[in-house]
Amino acid sequence: MLKRLLAVSILVFLSVPARGWHEEDHEAMTRLSLEETAREWALTRPCPVKPLQSLLDKLARLRPEIGDRWHFSDYLKVNPKIDLEKSDPKIKGRRQLTPLEILSLYSDDPDDGRDQDLFVRDERGSPRPAYPDQKWFGVLEGPDSQAFRHMEKPPLSLRHIESTFGFPFRTLGEATLRAEIYFQASLLAFSLDEPYWGWRLLAGALHYIGDLHQPFHSAQITPFLVKKCLDAYLSWGLKKKGLVGTCAHLVSNEHRFYERYVSSPALIEPRAREEALLALKGVDSDLPEGSIQELAVKVRDTSNRHFPELVRALAELGAPVLFTPYRFENKDYDGEPSRFLKSDDGAKAAAGKIFEITQTQFESAGRAIRTVINSSLKNREKKGAGEILEGLDRLLYPTSS
Repeated sequence: MLKRLLAVSILVFLSVPARGWHEEDHEAMTRLSLEETAREWALTRPCPVKPLQSLLDKLARLRPEIGDRWHFSDYLKVNPKIDLEKSDPKIKGRRQLTPLEILSLYSDDPDDGRDQDLFVRDERGSPRPAYPDQKWFGVLEGPDSQAFRHMEKPPLSLRHIESTFGFPFRTLGEATLRAEIYFQASLLAFSLDEPYWGWRLLAGALHYIGDLHQPFHSAQITPFLVKKCLDAYLSWGLKKKGLVGTCAHLVSNEHRFYERYVSSPALIEPRAREEALLALKGVDSDLPEGSIQELAVKVRDTSNRHFPELVRALAELGAPVLFTPYRFENKDYDGEPSRFLKSDDGAKAAAGKIFEITQTQFESAGRAIRTVINSSLKNREKKGAGEILEGLDRLLYPTSS
């Protein structure tokens, strides 16, 4: 049984949808977070839209071997088949955009497939992990194969054993590192006088910061969920899915249920949702004492602490069907939403707790997004392009191998 429980903790990330928030959520989070500081930070001034090749031509003068699209993507360790220049349909044809528009519209860029299908093949042609953490997430192909870059579990902590519970005991995932990589890549673009690509790459950094504010993206499993898994396994999972499959199924249902619930205005008290969204607004920001990755680690750890309380509240609010073989999909609320919600006093209290956590996370996200932008504005002229590129080398290729 111990081996099976370890397998559950290892593979439970397989169940978690690889997208932290929906596309419109990333866009709205960024826009609301920056609206009140946009004018002061010159985020409303028009910026010419430039082709990616404009940046690559300047980059080629420093590093000829990464001065084309394929090799630039390969250098950033993203899927070279993805068009990094793809325009958002809402602004197609426009020659100028404000930084606020660029940051908002393209904060979902990392969900475009660039972090998917990053595998190598063995001598038989079978997919194999290309990066150390991929094997713990299990999925190497398709949309969920990006999970190892959009999630991150902190290392096991005896002080917070419930939220950091899982295996392996070390940090698992690359989300904080990817935030730093995109931040530095944006500084490189700014240093080469390519502001459009500076803002667009910076939007990528905001994506990973946003994902880490989703508690399901900063934790693996809790003892409470393990008990739920065992109960389900003994009642129906033994014959249908096995222990690991049963646990993966339940965590997936809870994750999707949470995202669908908080994004469905018709199902919740309008005031609760409005207050949660308004929590993103503000002007407060702190210049991080260290790197953007260190800021992202703090975001991850704070988000992780909310995970146990959130999953308990979701279990109190969600109907029993979520703990059956039924597979919950994000579209399911469009049919009969009442079948997925309890209506007793405990459920009402749980709903309040869910939005309390969500509002706290949105408030943190707003402050973190403003902090990243403020840090970008303050750090643009401190280093030259060559020095920034050397720093990116160390982030992307930390050893000679």
